[in-house]
Amino acid sequence: MVFSEEHDNEGAVDITQFPVQSLRSDTFKLKNLSFNKKIENMQGELLEVEFQLENELDIPQQFYIFVIATYEKSYKTTSSFESPSLDDITEIKLISSYPEDLSNFEYIVKNDKKDTGKKTYIKYPKNIKTGVDPATGKPYELRDDLIFRSNHLSKYGRKFYYFNSITILIFDIEEKLVFRQIYSIKPMKR
Repeated sequence: MVFSEEHDNEGAVDITQFPVQSLRSDTFKLKNLSFNKKIENMQGELLEVEFQLENELDIPQQFYIFVIATYEKSYKTTSSFESPSLDDITEIKLISSYPEDLSNFEYIVKNDKKDTGKKTYIKYPKNIKTGVDPATGKPYELRDDLIFRSNHLSKYGRKFYYFNSITILIFDIEEKLVFRQIYSIKPMKR
């Protein structure tokens, strides 16, 4: 992705360039999506995301795939008469990505040109070519079917959060976003 720099807001990220709605592709189907919660060896709780891609074309396709697990707190209220609690305005409290390079999702957001900027996570990669198959080091190749699995660890701590949102991003070989979907995970009872 190329970001244009403006003189009055130099170095800032334009969040409006990122897609906000879901995208689906006619060239493949995503099916058999599952979220599995596992408890790790006293480190934390592990979320396994698994899905299958089915090719709808007669030719193989290549993709860059990213899965982002987050715990997000929404500051929207059910009524316009309620005021949201803004004691902590950081929306994303916990983030884990596959591939596991969080710096690929770190952006500096500036409010104005005097602002030094605030580091924030945006669910869109800076370098799309990092979403490769770790076994081959090349983009994922979809011939007929492709089974994809990723693991996301939520470490135990004083303020423990478990994931409540999963974002799947799939880019084609030309680095164009062809699939984007956000899934909400309801809290699981213990």
